[in-house]
Amino acid sequence: MASGKATLVLSDKRWLSLRMPPLVFIAICFVVTILPLVYMVTIIFPGASWDQLFAKLPELFAGINWGKAIPDLAMLGIVFGQPLYVMRAQKVERLTLSPEGIRYTSPLPSILKRFKPDWFLPWSLVSKAELGTLNGKLVNSALVQLTLVTSSEKRRIRAAVWVDPENYTRPVTRFKFTLTPITPSHDEILKSVMSSEVLQYISRNVPHFSVGSTLNNAEVFTSLEKNPHGRIAIGIIFALFAYTFLDVILGPESYIDDPSSLLHIYISAGVVGAMLSGAWLYRSTLTVTEKTGLAILIGAVVGFAMIPGALRINALTDFNHANTYDYKVTQGTNRVVLRPVVDGMPDIDYFATNRFWGKFDKNMTYPVQIHKGILGFYQFNSSAIADDIHKHEND
Repeated sequence: MASGKATLVLSDKRWLSLRMPPLVFIAICFVVTILPLVYMVTIIFPGASWDQLFAKLPELFAGINWGKAIPDLAMLGIVFGQPLYVMRAQKVERLTLSPEGIRYTSPLPSILKRFKPDWFLPWSLVSKAELGTLNGKLVNSALVQLTLVTSSEKRRIRAAVWVDPENYTRPVTRFKFTLTPITPSHDEILKSVMSSEVLQYISRNVPHFSVGSTLNNAEVFTSLEKNPHGRIAIGIIFALFAYTFLDVILGPESYIDDPSSLLHIYISAGVVGAMLSGAWLYRSTLTVTEKTGLAILIGAVVGFAMIPGALRINALTDFNHANTYDYKVTQGTNRVVLRPVVDGMPDIDYFATNRFWGKFDKNMTYPVQIHKGILGFYQFNSSAIADDIHKHEND
């Protein structure tokens, strides 16, 4: 409920509702980022003291390809920059309502103000005020926009997110699993917006000011779980993720070449998956945005699932029953390379050195099951070899 103050200074309740202080989030991100790096360094330089590791830092930095590292650094900057933005927004970002007008104070520093500037609109210059939605969909009160129009500019605010910090109480969070937000009714959303601090102040202190609304024309958002096509699409996505996870762990076959050389297979499968799902979703009652988003998501998951799936298809379409070939074992410093006795078959550089491979001399051979099916690449049964290695270690 709005107070009776002549001048009301409001804060964004999204920042006031945070459960975790931004500095704690930064500390967690820092630890999560640094610990893997420290672990990698200790693996690369086993037995080195901390002084020796610090002495090697210039050498490590000199070997970094900074051109390729820029996107990764940018992502780190975004991760660490967001909580810093929230910290500043908690202290600086304000919406001030006074008898003279409405003023917004941006949380960005001066050098970045042009991206999100401060502004002030006198009530006397506002020619039109209207409640509406961003994309024609009514989701909740926090996404309803109040548009203020003058002869020279237009400003939009989300009226329901601005609250008086002196009277605001952070809501109690009750966890409930849902794939998409639970949407209140049209009347509930409108009631919430009209009871906001901003609209209450305007109705009380600027009586000549009228606020229109286009919310009646907006489509009320419904969750995907309530739509038959939405439920099936979500089920397909979860099923594909489950298959991918299980087949990567339990699948007996492995690639001989780097899977990145087969990107054309994964991308083609993803495109076909997106097209077929798009054709199926076309007749659904979902919105165009939801249809497009689900089709793209299903296509992406299909492409991802083809990483283990291509191995299955390639093995099933290999109609050569005599697919076991002899390989000679070539010992390296840290790796073992299996080289074929028969010309034309691929080398297999997959396994690390261990006692099992040490029993093979240069004249001995080891049988490997190879497949090459309709997809045209070679793969091998790594599970059978792993079983032999484990059996040898246990003997």
